[in-house]
Order: sequence, then C-alpha cells, then structure tokens
Amino acid sequence: MKIVVLSGGSGNDALIKGLNAYAVNGGFELHVIVNAYDNGKSTGVCRAVTDTLGVSDIRKNHIRMYEALHGGQADENILAFYDSRFDFTARKEEEEISALLRAWGMEQYVPYAARFFANPKAHNFAYRDFSVSNIVYAQMYREIGYEATNRHFCEELLGIPDFVVLNSFDNVYIKAQTQSGYVIEDEGKTVFWNNAADKIVKTLYDVRSHSGLNSRAVDLVRGADLLIISTGTFWSSIQPTVEYLDFYKHINDSPAKKIWVLNNEEDGDSFGVTSLEFVRHMEETGLSLRDFTILVNADARPSLRLTDEAHRFACAKMGNRKGKHDGFLYAKAILRLYYGIESAAAYDCILLDFDDTVWARGNSEAEERVSRENVLLINEKLAEKAVIVSGNSYASIRAKLASVYGEHLEGFRVDVWADANSTLFRADWRAEFLEELAVDAAAGEQVQRLAAEFGMPVETVGARPVCYKIKPLAPLERRLFAALVRETCPPCVCAKCTGNTTVDVVSAGNNKNAVFEHCGYAGLTTLYIGDEAVSGNDEAISRRCTHSVCVGSAAETNCILKLLTEE
Repeated sequence: MKIVVLSGGSGNDALIKGLNAYAVNGGFELHVIVNAYDNGKSTGVCRAVTDTLGVSDIRKNHIRMYEALHGGQADENILAFYDSRFDFTARKEEEEISALLRAWGMEQYVPYAARFFANPKAHNFAYRDFSVSNIVYAQMYREIGYEATNRHFCEELLGIPDFVVLNSFDNVYIKAQTQSGYVIEDEGKTVFWNNAADKIVKTLYDVRSHSGLNSRAVDLVRGADLLIISTGTFWSSIQPTVEYLDFYKHINDSPAKKIWVLNNEEDGDSFGVTSLEFVRHMEETGLSLRDFTILVNADARPSLRLTDEAHRFACAKMGNRKGKHDGFLYAKAILRLYYGIESAAAYDCILLDFDDTVWARGNSEAEERVSRENVLLINEKLAEKAVIVSGNSYASIRAKLASVYGEHLEGFRVDVWADANSTLFRADWRAEFLEELAVDAAAGEQVQRLAAEFGMPVETVGARPVCYKIKPLAPLERRLFAALVRETCPPCVCAKCTGNTTVDVVSAGNNKNAVFEHCGYAGLTTLYIGDEAVSGNDEAISRRCTHSVCVGSAAETNCILKLLTEE
C-alpha cells in the first residue's frame, strides 16, 4: 500500500511511529510531503546564511523515522546530532561545532560546517539554542541540492528510506494576514500569535526563486492508495503545502482514499479556531473535502471535535497527552478507516484465503517470519470465528501449518476448507465434503489424456477428484492448455490459470461461494480477506461477505490481523 502524508515536522511524530508499529513486517510504502518555509529560531538563521529553504520539518521527520525503525538500537550520537541544542560562543562557533561533530564520529561533516561559517552573513547572528544538524543540512542544501542531501542522510547516515519530499524547491518566505488585515511579516512569529480576537485567515507568499511544484510530490499524490493530511501547525505547515501553486488540484484529482486528521489542542497560529472553522479555511484554500473523511479525536479539546452533516466526519479515541496523539491509536484509527474494518468483535465470521494472503509465496526469511506470525495470530486470537477457504490442496497448506504447529498440528484449532474449496479439514480430519464440486469422471479422464498427450505432469487433488493441477507450465503453455480444455472438454469443467505456472481444471460451478452457501453465512456479519478479492477465485465470495479486503501481500494481511485483534 502506498501511503502519502502531508504534514509538518513534530506534528507527524505519532503517526510515523504508529504506522511503523503496524508495518513492522513491511506492506507499506510511506512518503511524507512537507513545505520547507519554516523561518524560526536556528532554521531562520540557516536560511539567511545559505539562502536555502528551511530544514526544520525535514530534519524532524528524518529523526522520528530513524527512532521508529531502530527503537532501542538508536545511536546516541545520531540522536544528539539531530535533537540536541547548544549555545555557542561568538566567533568560536565553527571550532565548537567541529569538536562536537568529531566527538560524535561525524568528521565527514566538519568541512560543511567550515564552509557554512565562511559565508559572508554567517557572523551576523548569535548561535544560541542552536541545532548542529541544521547547519550541516543547510550548507549541504546550498552545495549539492535538497534531494541529494536528504537522500544522503536517509540512506547513508540513518539507514532509513528516503521518504521526505518537498512540495516545491521554490525559496519561499511566508507571511500571514489576520481578519483585521494586519500582516504578520515573519513565519516564525505566526506560531506565537495567540489572538482569538484577530485570527489568521490567509497566507501570503514572498517567492525568492521559482522552479514550480516538485514533480515527485505530484506523482506521489496522484499514485497514492491512502492520502493523509496529518496534524500540524495549520498556517505554516498544512495550509501552505496544500495551497502553494495550487497543489490542492492534484490532491483533488487523486484517486486515493483521503483522510484529514485534526489537532488535539489549539496552536498559537490558530488560537480559538474550531474544527468547523478549519474545514471552512481548507475549502476556501481550494481543497475539495468531498472525498475526505475528517477524523476528529474523541480525546481532543471540545472545540476541535465539532462536526456537521455536510461533511464526512469520523471520531475515534486517539489519546491526548500534552496535545499529542497516541501513535498506536492514531495509526489504528486511520488504517481501520482505510480498510473499512472494525475490531474482530464486530464480525460473526472472518474468512481468509491462504497462499499470498496468510502465507507468503516467497521463501525469504522476512516472508517466512510474517507467514508464521499470521498463522499464530489467526489461531491464537481469532480461532473462534476464523475460517481458511483455499483453492489449494490441503497437503500444501498442511505442510506450511506443520512448520508452525508440528507434524500433528497439535493446538491448531482453525477450520480449513481446501482441496479446491471442496473439503473441510477440522483438527486434521476430513469433516465434510461438497459433492457438487467433484469433477465429472469422464471429463476428468479427458483432461488427463490431454495432459499426457503433451507430456504435461498432472496432480490430482482430493480423495474424489475436485481439481486437476497441470504444472509447471511456461506462460504460453498455460494459456494454450487452458484454451485447449475450454475448446475440447465438456462444459461441466473449466480451466483456470492460477499462481504463476499452473492450470487448474475444476467443475464449472467451483468457486468459494459454495462454502459460503453451505455454511449458512448469509445473514451473518462476515469479513473476507484475500489477494484476489476484486477478481479471480476470491471475487465470488468477497461479494457475498458483508465486507472484504483485497491485500497485496502477507505483510499487509499481518497489518489487518493486528487491526482486528488489538483493542
């Protein structure tokens, strides 16, 4: 799943940590789009010295992702480089910063610090409450550009994906205009406005260089599966990103599922502003909220959880500790909205495909780990309502289950419909068989003769044959053999290209709907999870279930299982 987040810096902490908790096994491709118009404190000094955009929100996102991915293994020197702030001695700044960099084992950045202080404007400022990383980033921006710098720090220093993307490379300074017409000249002062009697209503742009929107940001928005406008300072972080150079038009045109999450508490730039006023401001900016779900926190300040009937609002408890969301609850609320699911308690039955859904097709260590974890989650937390429904042979599924629960599957309690959906295996015994799914004997013999004529191996599935698997076949062989079966065999059988190298020949009425009907799931609240829920062997049953989720990998299934089982 491709997730794109529009946010600021520190306002995005909880979401990054929460999403990574659900995506520990992969399954997500995350990018964060920010503007770099920050002009306060040390960032403002760095901008003035190097004539570049502000580093603050980029740096914050980088270190928060590093902490989320590395946890207790985070390098203390890296944390100090990013998060510590210092008061440096006038005219000795370069010497003191170079000493810190060497102490942190970051000698490679000493020349950048030296060249920063060689800039003509460098000694016009006092370097108090200052971030060393801001200085290094800013000078590298000046010398090698924004994208090369960001890529360097992500990939070479932090060991994280290069996930932060600028909305534009234009060197922009923003101002704010209030209801009375007063102009706040410095972005750094907007966050301390705190004036409910004269609220900010407009962003003004002082553009020092022009290059247009970043095409990478545009492409990410248009290609996203889930687009999130996250929490953050509205008039410096969120609104300008959406508005500048009509970026909102690309958001409006994106086919992504869209969610906007409102803040918990009032910021200085929007003191006294209610949730409904934020909605009005965003629509005045040009953003269409028709396709958005606006998510408010049940734990937020009352004025920030007001709703109306004209927009699609959702509410969830997401914590509120000093204005911050609980990252785990925050991510869970967003992902449940995206998938349209609730906790497992909301469903009478949860039906799952097996291969490429519960169990990954590949053999890597990571895929093996997520597959085993999925089986454990289903058996230990969902056994009372989970049912596996698979077109594969039980022998194939059983071998994988045995790698987790041993040869006798001791302790495995989940019902498994297998052998081309025809047979229920309960506690490793054949409990039921759907007679109507057996392949007509004469037609089965004809299929076997065809395969033998072309020297193709055939695997017979089921005590009474319910499927003939012809494999392995090259892509062209697969298509030709499936066409040959359709043209020469009676209509009581059909040929399906499955997996990557197989043709399955089954009875014409064989699909997973037979299990749905036989088990009497109609009228129950049911959830289906499968990798072909939109098309293929899963489509028929997914349409019958109350809700279905089409997954792209076993890692994505892992995320969904956590969403179902965590309260």
